[in-house]
Amino acid sequence: MKRLLVTALLVLACSKAEPLVHDAGEEPIAIDGAATQGDAPGALAVDFAVEGCPSFNPLTMTCIGAVPLTLRFVPLATSTVTKYLWDFGDVTAPDTALAPVHRYTTPGTFTVKVVATGAGGGLVTKTHTGFVIAMANAAGGPCESDIQCDHGLFCLCPAGTSCSGGFAQGMCVSSCQTGPCADGLVCAGLLTATPPSVSAQPWQASLCLPACSRDTDCAAGLRCRTLPPRASGDAWVRVCFGDVPADIGEPCLDASDHLRNDLCSSGLCVALGAKGLCSADCQSGACPPESTCVLFGDGRRLCLRPCIGSFGCERDPLLTCVSPSAGNLGFSLVHPEAADSAASYCAPRPCAIADSDDSRDPCLPSGTCVTQAAGSHCVRRAI
Repeated sequence: MKRLLVTALLVLACSKAEPLVHDAGEEPIAIDGAATQGDAPGALAVDFAVEGCPSFNPLTMTCIGAVPLTLRFVPLATSTVTKYLWDFGDVTAPDTALAPVHRYTTPGTFTVKVVATGAGGGLVTKTHTGFVIAMANAAGGPCESDIQCDHGLFCLCPAGTSCSGGFAQGMCVSSCQTGPCADGLVCAGLLTATPPSVSAQPWQASLCLPACSRDTDCAAGLRCRTLPPRASGDAWVRVCFGDVPADIGEPCLDASDHLRNDLCSSGLCVALGAKGLCSADCQSGACPPESTCVLFGDGRRLCLRPCIGSFGCERDPLLTCVSPSAGNLGFSLVHPEAADSAASYCAPRPCAIADSDDSRDPCLPSGTCVTQAAGSHCVRRAI
């Protein structure tokens, strides 16, 4: 009878019923469940429920989720308990907390056991065999080490490594340097970014990444990016990845005030604006999607982003959204028939100095106004 009561409590604890305070030790704990309010205390019986489980099967009594998996175990008791001892089935030490929080960091199937000490000193044990199934992550999933990734994958930028750009956490990926990607994955050729030293960043490689069409297709911490393909001349790809390297039109100045090609997905950081601008040389190739090839007055052909939707130039004081115009730092569309001729583009901000007083330079403090025969623009001050 006690076993039936405890099993009923456990199943109800994982349901969506209104919370009820149930005696689980020296302090009452709020649990999701229901029991008869008039139940009289009797012989001690104990069980436990789990909180934070991504998927719980009440028929098989299993909690399933991907590592790292953090769970809270809530005890259920039929009378007063003075002490709990928890064994989570992995290599960690037992826990004596009332309702402990435990983190599973390696894939596997784990048996969870709790030993409860009653008010009279007796011990009662409850064991759920295979209660937690911690699964390895698929491509694009978070990771702290290689062991947390599915077979054939490795952890890019795992915990404890220096990954420029500040990946919030590692991600499970595979290499497409020498072979094709599995179904649902696309090869992104991030080798285009040239490192400033002989030591490349871990993400400067050809990687199989999850294909996507929007940010919601990606795991938490990732977004749907447009990245270069493995082979030159192929179409750019839409894949889930972190914020680094930056997209076309984003800044590429590091903390030491150096313009760095390796911080751009295109592999080119141009001296435009106060913070540099990720671009691509479209002299002989097409621009990636969401950008347009323009011809600057100084002869450079570069890819610029139009100011559409959420994209603008507010992050850089020397750039603004301007229409094509003449001048040394002005520009014209190389293929106007293929672009929105009425659109504005993120480019150097036009300026004018009313007199010779440098303090009235409208580009200060980040830059200076350079006057040319065909017009004036804000340019970055030399370091």
